[in-house]
Amino acid sequence: VLSSLFIVAKFELYSVYSIRFRRKPTLCADCRDLPARLDKALWSVRQAAILTSGTLSAGGNFTHTVQRIGLNNPQTFRAESPFDYKRNCILYFPKRTSTPFDEVEWLSQEIEQLVQVCHGHALVLFTSYDQMGRVQQRLQGRVAYPLLTARRNGQLFVQAFKQLSNAVLFAAGPCWEGVDFPGDRVSLLIIIRLPFPVPDPVSDAEKAKYPDLHSYIQAEVIPTMQKKLRQGFGRAIRTETD
Repeated sequence: VLSSLFIVAKFELYSVYSIRFRRKPTLCADCRDLPARLDKALWSVRQAAILTSGTLSAGGNFTHTVQRIGLNNPQTFRAESPFDYKRNCILYFPKRTSTPFDEVEWLSQEIEQLVQVCHGHALVLFTSYDQMGRVQQRLQGRVAYPLLTARRNGQLFVQAFKQLSNAVLFAAGPCWEGVDFPGDRVSLLIIIRLPFPVPDPVSDAEKAKYPDLHSYIQAEVIPTMQKKLRQGFGRAIRTETD
């Protein structure tokens, strides 16, 4: 305990601390000034660095990434996607009523209809584990295809989904990125809502750097959402033949 307190005291000015509760309380430390840390460790060592990712840009530019990691006048290049989205992708936006309604039932009905049209082969991405569980319970017995739910550390369900030919996978959290379903394994991708970041002690510390809430939302919240949305959308078309 004494050694832990010494570490906290030593880096108190440079980190944001929080206690996160999952299986057990965990003391977490996040860097308060990441650009300065990266500049000292990487960008100032006078060696070339090449950064590549499918989601480095947001809103058509690299401003958010450049500011987040402390780059100084980097050379940037944005390659066009090789995927023919206009030919191979259809976007569907369901109509929503302005009158009060049961959102869980509305979502369940929309998912049920879309799954039936596509004969399964569906990945449904949620931003809330609680909402995902309630919709999954509502759809029990209403979907004629295997219905799997990948919660935290749900890799077993992801693997099971890959082995089934026409299953439906409910997922959240890490499944917005880093999972690969090429071919027609996922011919239907349903994104329940825009993946805006959840406020936490780190975001509260970042918010204090901006003069007002609007500036913070425009500079941090929206670009972060855009990147995660692109990550989620990328689960649908994985190859040029999808």
